[in-house]
This record gives sequence, structure tokens and C-alpha cells, in this order.
Amino acid sequence: MADEPNIVVLDVRTAKEYSAGHISGGKNIDFYGPNFENRLSELDRAASYLLHCKSGGRSSKVLKLMERLGFENVYHLEGGFDAWKE
Repeated sequence: MADEPNIVVLDVRTAKEYSAGHISGGKNIDFYGPNFENRLSELDRAASYLLHCKSGGRSSKVLKLMERLGFENVYHLEGGFDAWKE
């Protein structure tokens, strides 16, 4: 994050998980939400994103989806929010 100060932290956990604790400034888009893919499609594909969920499962799937949608700079937080807290 220090190398990319304009990176967007994209949290794909549920709103309940997000409200229980999140990375400061993170944008929350619920992986299980009915319009998840549409909301992803509305994001700037040229921006840089740091993608995470609780432990990495959901965000791994989203990483592949974002790549298919043409996003250029997506980074995956290995171990998710749990690892970030450690």
C-alpha cells in the first residue's frame, strides 16, 4: 500500500462482517449481494485495487472475475482480513 498510495481497498465481505471491522478507507461490495457483478462492472478498470475477504476464499474468486472483466491492476491480500489483523 505504501508503494501505491492511490490503491482502492476492495472488501468483498458482507456488510455485517465489514461493520465488525475493516481496513480504513475500504470500499465494501458484498460478494453475496444480488448485484455484485454489476457493481464490480461499474468500477474504474484502470485503477489499482487491493482485494480481500475474511480469509481469501471469496476474494480469490473475485480476482479471477475482475481479470476477466478487464481490470488491469488487482492485488490479492493473501490470508484476507484475518491476516491483516495479525
